[in-house]
Amino acid sequence: MGIPVANIYYLLCYAWDEFAPRQMCGIAAEEFSDTLHLFSHLLLVGLRVLRRRGLETGYTAVEEATTTVRGRILVGQTIRLLTVRPKTLHCTFDEMSADILSNQILKATLMRLLGEQALDRQLRAELRNALALLPGVRDVELNARVFHQVRLHQNNRLYLFLINICRFFYESLEAQDRPGQYRFRDVDRDEKRMRRVFEKFVRNFFSRRQRVFEVKKERSDWFATAMEGSDFKWLPQMETDVTLRSAGRTIIVECKYTESLFQRRFFSDKLRSSHLYQLCAYLRNLEGNADPDRSADGILLYPTAGVALDQSFRLHGHRVRVKTLDLNQPWTEIESEMMSLLDPLAAL
Repeated sequence: MGIPVANIYYLLCYAWDEFAPRQMCGIAAEEFSDTLHLFSHLLLVGLRVLRRRGLETGYTAVEEATTTVRGRILVGQTIRLLTVRPKTLHCTFDEMSADILSNQILKATLMRLLGEQALDRQLRAELRNALALLPGVRDVELNARVFHQVRLHQNNRLYLFLINICRFFYESLEAQDRPGQYRFRDVDRDEKRMRRVFEKFVRNFFSRRQRVFEVKKERSDWFATAMEGSDFKWLPQMETDVTLRSAGRTIIVECKYTESLFQRRFFSDKLRSSHLYQLCAYLRNLEGNADPDRSADGILLYPTAGVALDQSFRLHGHRVRVKTLDLNQPWTEIESEMMSLLDPLAAL
């Protein structure tokens, strides 16, 4: 789609719901040729900041053979040990250490980045030297599970931001045939992944930038009755991308990241019918509620690069807007367009 590097950076920060902390705010995203080098540089700067102020530590379990009791004695191991080393105990105890999962993820990400051949030579050397900033931290195999297991304090914004960068690289670096070698694939080249990023961006943007609406991803029950012998479990799940609610207005926003904005019918371009049907199904299902749900508005939002479309209709009694968001324009204009989506639609 040809999205500028700086705009991808802002999209991701909103999707993560986490922006670069104060120590890293001086880095200009637009100065980098791609997100590989931008986020590699951010990771490097973040590690240097961590080293100056001290790595996060935590209690880790340590097992050790000792002549004095320390912590808890492991009876089975001690009995076996006494046959070869009399008066020696095998103990386990907790010790404060930097060898915790968050630091292990940082180290593993550095190792993966060093396997990407497209990295600038100087940046590669600096990343290799950065391994020395994580002394005593063991290697760990990265997988989706470790990112769910890591526990970080919400007030430690630097670690939160750096772990998001690590997750970004975990999803972007594809293993090659040779062990330890990876190829970077940017997020905007993966339609399925970009669809998730764009949806989270829209939801978190509205959560952060306005205070009139409550914003959430919403599941709702079908406004329906099961006939005799039928079960609601067979109905598909109804879940919006973004629902905005205030005392006087409800808006359903469906985010459609797709390379094909139109469908071709009878030699002319038409809006994609499946997208309109889906949005109308959500809106009509809300008609069983009281106002403002009964008269909810709907928005189909398409991210594009250089394609402009803004059309409004009244469908089944609901005001519906079909709008593109040009991600190739300056970010301030993107923000302005996003806020304008909340302006009341003209009466139709």
